[in-house]
Amino acid sequence: MLHEKSAGIIVYRQHHQEGLQFLVMYHNGSYWNFPKGHVEEGESELEAAVRELKEEAGLAGVKVIDGWRQQTGYLFKETHGNKSGQWIKKEVALYLARAPEKAEPRISFEHNGYAWLTAEMAAKYLKFKNSKEILAEAESFIESQKH
Repeated sequence: MLHEKSAGIIVYRQHHQEGLQFLVMYHNGSYWNFPKGHVEEGESELEAAVRELKEEAGLAGVKVIDGWRQQTGYLFKETHGNKSGQWIKKEVALYLARAPEKAEPRISFEHNGYAWLTAEMAAKYLKFKNSKEILAEAESFIESQKH
């Protein structure tokens, strides 16, 4: 079994009309998720997450929230490339960051679209249960910081 490490960022914004919104991206016509990708050698998880956000969503200058980090993992069978057919155990570190209200992503070739959604609506689009659970934790954390 192969092991991989990825990092990503759950990006949110406070929209003046729509309220709290989260960025979700449509990946290769198959599922919605947060911007994330492989941690490269010599790179910290946070550095990888920020780099992936810039590469996949064209967003830079977001404010990463200190003290918020979630970890998840899953097993999957690779279906593409030279690892096709192999089982991979992936660990994913997710950070939380605030984007400006008018931030609009410029998506990479890896994605077919994006949406700014409420947590409730984003949870309906996210494919993976662990992503939905982490999104709920992110929303609770953000709400708790308002008081």
